[in-house]
Amino acid sequence: MTEKKDKILFWIESFQTHFGIAKSIVEKYDCDLYALIVCSPKQKEFFENQKFIKFKKSWFLRDHIHLKNHVSDKGKLQSFENKFSIRLKKIIYAERFFYKYNKYHKFSDEEIFSIIEQELEFYDQLLDQIKPDYVLIRNPEYQDIQLFNEVCKSKNIPVLILSFTRFSDRWMLSSAVDIPFLLDNSEEKIDLKSFDNLLESGKSYSQIHNIELPRQKSNTLQKIEVLKSFFSVFQSSNINNYRDVGKTPWATFLVRLKLLLNSVTSEKFLNQNSSFAIPPATPFAYFPLHFEPEEVILNRADFFSDQLSVIKNISQSLPIGMNLFVKEHPAMKLVGWRDRDYYKKIIEMPNVTFFHPSVSTESLLQNSSLVITIAGSTGLEAAFYQKPSVVFTPSTYSNLSCVHLVKNLNELPLIIKNCLNSKVDLTELNYLIDKIEKSSFSMDVMGLNTSAAQIFGLGGFIEIGEISENIMQKFLIKHKDDFDTLAIEHIKYFNQPKTNNS
Repeated sequence: MTEKKDKILFWIESFQTHFGIAKSIVEKYDCDLYALIVCSPKQKEFFENQKFIKFKKSWFLRDHIHLKNHVSDKGKLQSFENKFSIRLKKIIYAERFFYKYNKYHKFSDEEIFSIIEQELEFYDQLLDQIKPDYVLIRNPEYQDIQLFNEVCKSKNIPVLILSFTRFSDRWMLSSAVDIPFLLDNSEEKIDLKSFDNLLESGKSYSQIHNIELPRQKSNTLQKIEVLKSFFSVFQSSNINNYRDVGKTPWATFLVRLKLLLNSVTSEKFLNQNSSFAIPPATPFAYFPLHFEPEEVILNRADFFSDQLSVIKNISQSLPIGMNLFVKEHPAMKLVGWRDRDYYKKIIEMPNVTFFHPSVSTESLLQNSSLVITIAGSTGLEAAFYQKPSVVFTPSTYSNLSCVHLVKNLNELPLIIKNCLNSKVDLTELNYLIDKIEKSSFSMDVMGLNTSAAQIFGLGGFIEIGEISENIMQKFLIKHKDDFDTLAIEHIKYFNQPKTNNS
């Protein structure tokens, strides 16, 4: 009897890496590929006619979602919410284009409910039709892919997410992002490294981010091309994605102009009102601001997503004699910094010192008494400097005994007190790193994504322009080794013994 082929469903977007992964997988693994494609009308022609990958069948998500002339059914939404055990309101608040960050359109409740209802109905029917053995997606940071991920999990369909381990250049395939590693010291013995040796390994994480920031910058010529593209791309006939509603050429130009002006004034305010030097012999807790908008804050942080509120709660929970040092995230420069009023509110808080983004993170870690972060990698970096930390959401490193998880704000003062009395366990940290290394692989995925954005999206600014077959071919050839590596890692997972739920 012929063995049944695995049915693999890919979530593919305009210039994300999963198109390249799909091509390499089908070349190395006998399977049936399906594609759920999220693209603009101008890109649809490429995916309909491309010869690089022979999908068994493809669907275009935006063909099934009508942004106008659809009335939501609250009863159906409630039914979906119960059927798939999804907190829909949480997902709505976590979607940056539905709430707080959209500069082009204010969605009404009816518009939001209509979009979500159509997406859920389509996903439900699609997955029942294919019954895939695996679903391969990127980090589910927007509500459409997040809902898709939740429906897959509800139907017990294995989902493989390409996710960052927060350690050096290590990436892994997992069913969810940032799953805490279990630390069982009863495993086989490993060679223990000293804190000094571990510190060198830990520094590589910061080095990667220092490399990534310049990659995202664009030159003057590219910015001119971006503006020209806005006027040719953002036409009403090309808008079929909720993330592009309201993006007319002039609206886009005015938003960009306002962003530039705000960036200049905010940077001037930062330079004039931030601290640059760490005062000697001052006990302090260190809180690095998260970049916003960011999935880890909007989605995983849940009820702790308001950083101003978190800073206030931390400051009033610290013992007398200890200050809170807050530092701006350097990557906020890419989005024009935060408003000056935001910075003023931090500076005005008692016992809080606000630091310039250029101040060395290493110096702040070295001199701090503890580190507090909502969900950032600074908590992991702190362990290499033998500093305990407090976090507000579980992460890959949160099972370390020196990491204290906040579940209830009323307990924050006691958690901080216990944290100050805790030490970093060298053996535990070694086991964590060993587990990460054994569960992951080395790969410059960030660089690959950045390269794709530069080639297909003018540095990531244009996500709905046309895709050239010739340029795609050059891109796939240039990064063939990268895609082959990612394909092999996925195939390793496919070849694992299947459980009853697989």
